[in-house]
Amino acid sequence: MDLQMLFKRQQELDSYIEEKRQVKPEDVFEEKLLAFSVEAGELANEVRSFKFWSSRGPSDDRVILEEYVDGLHFLLSIGNTLALSPEVDEVDLAQEKADKKEQTAAFLELFAAVSLLRIEPSAETYGALFSAYLNLAGQLGYSWEDVTLAYHAKNEENYSRQENGY
Repeated sequence: MDLQMLFKRQQELDSYIEEKRQVKPEDVFEEKLLAFSVEAGELANEVRSFKFWSSRGPSDDRVILEEYVDGLHFLLSIGNTLALSPEVDEVDLAQEKADKKEQTAAFLELFAAVSLLRIEPSAETYGALFSAYLNLAGQLGYSWEDVTLAYHAKNEENYSRQENGY
């Protein structure tokens, strides 16, 4: 699944939710930024790269990937709200899994990019955030195929949740 298709699928889900909840995308921009930040925090909590005080390892790959695509949903939604999407259509996450220090640095870069996007919602700042999030997937050891398959499954679950009063 190409990148533009993910933006399209997210726009369809967003439109469905906005109509159902009677909200306009521009009215919930900051809520989406916070939701993305919360999801990224939940992802960091499952990855556990920063938890130097704990001997417990990361959560199961399935759990981490699901948290990652939860964040991806909001990141795509933010791009749609801003009418922005990256120039590229194909994504290559050929990077090998990074060590804990690199993963922690990637999360910090991500949070800094969110803060910057809030202050300056531009194509450049969104592109930096989007790039940082895609790079994180590679650093966590996931391929683009892993991400898109998990996104598709979670997208269907999100529709189901809306149907069932989530």
